[in-house]
Amino acid sequence: MASASAWTENITARNAGKPATFMQLNPMTVEPVRVVFHLDQDRRLVGVFCHAVEFQALRAGFGAEAGEQLARAAGDVCRETISHLPVDGESVDVTLDTFSDRIEVAIHCREQSEPAIGLKTFASSGALGGEAGDFRGVELLSSVDRVLYNADGGVSRITLVKFLPGSQK
Repeated sequence: MASASAWTENITARNAGKPATFMQLNPMTVEPVRVVFHLDQDRRLVGVFCHAVEFQALRAGFGAEAGEQLARAAGDVCRETISHLPVDGESVDVTLDTFSDRIEVAIHCREQSEPAIGLKTFASSGALGGEAGDFRGVELLSSVDRVLYNADGGVSRITLVKFLPGSQK
């Protein structure tokens, strides 16, 4: 049996894809979304977390300004919590829960008997105008609807809650 083949040359084909366009975010469904972050003591990781908070806020239906405020508040709490950790490699776990009516950002850390951010910190930083590296607690309270704190089993947890406009508080 005889066979034959034809020699071919390299050719360039046109791209079959279409140009990228801006995708408008559809509001979130009723299914809750949970994202968990494990942050070591590198403060640069907080920026990544803040972008995720802002994205989820937009996805849930918050306006751009409200999403940015929530992300900034969550980032400030994370940075403040990291600054109070011992140097021996402790880390912070952050849970971002998005529900149909609210977003909850919970910052967990071990072996802290008092919150890095507490009501005393809110009052003193707001009243005194804050020092150079001080956290502005009054700004936090104006950026979120609720700030919750609890400590159980050696783990302290600060939760920031922001409700969608028009939902029950």
